Amino acid sequence: MRNTRFEAAKILVGPLAAALVLATPACLVQKVTHTQPPNRSAPALDATLPELLAKIDAWAASIHTMTATVDLTPSAGSVYSGVIKEYHDVRGFILLEKPTTLRLLGQAPVVRTTIFDMVSQGDGFRLYIPSKQKFIIGSTTAQRPVKNSLENLRPQHILQALLVPAVDAEHEAAFGEKVERTPDGQRYYIVDIVELQPGNHLSLRRKVWFDRATLELSRVQFYDAGGACTEDVQYAKYQDFQGVRYPSEVVLDRPEDDYRVAITVEKAVFNQPIPPERFELKQPEGSELLDLNAPQAGDSR
Repeated sequence: MRNTRFEAAKILVGPLAAALVLATPACLVQKVTHTQPPNRSAPALDATLPELLAKIDAWAASIHTMTATVDLTPSAGSVYSGVIKEYHDVRGFILLEKPTTLRLLGQAPVVRTTIFDMVSQGDGFRLYIPSKQKFIIGSTTAQRPVKNSLENLRPQHILQALLVPAVDAEHEAAFGEKVERTPDGQRYYIVDIVELQPGNHLSLRRKVWFDRATLELSRVQFYDAGGACTEDVQYAKYQDFQGVRYPSEVVLDRPEDDYRVAITVEKAVFNQPIPPERFELKQPEGSELLDLNAPQAGDSR
């Protein structure tokens, strides 16, 4: 598991200037070296743990619905590349409503035909892939080996990346870390959010990173009960969308699922009502139904 994406700082060393005078053996060799100091980061701002927790809760409280036009870009080795790489890029349309409802429709460039249409509602999701004439349903936790990477799409992964959860004061606790300087010269506050498990065992649930130069939320890492990082999301290029400050670049990394996708927000409207029927996704006539919750041959259940 990759802990950070920070590159090593580069120190630029100028060329050596040497003057060799060969007129007499007694002459000396003179070496002159010019160095350039590494780039300086912006001054660090101070914040207490309660202030950082308040920022997390404020982010969560500021968003109830979201309607957005986005661009989706794949990364090498990504299962999403099975959806996106064939088309080089995908224009996406997002409808989001807290706490668990999301619809994401992806279109091919230029011709704008639908590549996929997927909905997550509560504990279940639906995914339609027109080119394969497949309609996939299942619980948000359902996993099954599939031959086509299109079938690995899960809308709840996108939903979790776009909505940073608030801290549950009844079941979660938090403590802070201060990163003075990473290899690239950046400084961060990290809020570790843990959950109390039976037997007084603490389980890490999330690590929330704040850039100390701006105190803006820059990264969230999600963990499962076994301590594995299931999702790593980075946020950048914040913009003001009609009063809601939100990152225009969101990079989602799912290490265990071996995919990574970048979401660039082109347009976004927040906290406007969305009709419930816009989250309805029915199986098209003639499509093949694949139920990931249905027992397979050889299942013991």
